Amino acid sequence: MGSLKKPFGSPLSPCLSSTHPLSGHRRVWRGPRGGSAVATILTLPETRENPMKKVPWITSLLLLTLLPHGLNAQGLAIGARAGTLGFGGEVAFGVSDAVVLRGGFGVFPLEYEGEFDGEDYTVTFPKSMWSMGLDYYPGGGPIRIMAGVLGRSGDIELSSDVTESESREIGGTVYTETGTLKGVLEQGTLAPFAGIGFGKHTAGGFSFFLDVGAALAGEADVTLSPEGALAAVPGIQQSLLVEADRVEDDTGEWLKVWPVVSVGVKLPLGVGY
Repeated sequence: MGSLKKPFGSPLSPCLSSTHPLSGHRRVWRGPRGGSAVATILTLPETRENPMKKVPWITSLLLLTLLPHGLNAQGLAIGARAGTLGFGGEVAFGVSDAVVLRGGFGVFPLEYEGEFDGEDYTVTFPKSMWSMGLDYYPGGGPIRIMAGVLGRSGDIELSSDVTESESREIGGTVYTETGTLKGVLEQGTLAPFAGIGFGKHTAGGFSFFLDVGAALAGEADVTLSPEGALAAVPGIQQSLLVEADRVEDDTGEWLKVWPVVSVGVKLPLGVGY
């Protein structure tokens, strides 16, 4: 049987092969008398999907499936509290039957009228405070030992008005000018705390709880500054330095140790420890 021939009369054999990125695969046949035939074979790129792209979706679905069960097994609860840490809420997570991780956040919408160095001052607390710590239940019952750290958004501020109807002694000097004394009690933003409490957050059922303890806030440095006509009086800055030392002596003892007293209610979100 004769071989296949093209119009130029010679058998064809492939002699060149190349791949073009756009047109696909091109193959050239040449005959013994110099004739040639060119064929271009279009090929489409493979669109095989990377299976690793599906992993995040699969992982997310597994977490969504397993997370509620894990939380229920460990014990999760929320609560509301009021006291010296402000008005706010808490979240508790049971690590074991005897250990619970608990954190909270509170705000201070109130002011306190106090007397320092024989003069009236308005005390403004930090706008917010937060706490994070561990509760340990020695016998697994409602009584616990707690320890952790407190944080706050700023310092305690003081304010005292000097009116026209009264003279004011500042640092041993009497002033009759009007104005306002502004003060800041500077302390560290973090303080360790410890105490005892009653009521287990992660136990079943709605109930009340109580915290009693103390935080070591450290020494307070007081700075005072004048506003109004009082600020232009000669010698006022020196008087304010003396006054600041007196206020610091009055506030230092009760601010060095910050009381931790809170009462609240808790609601467990799952059956757990």
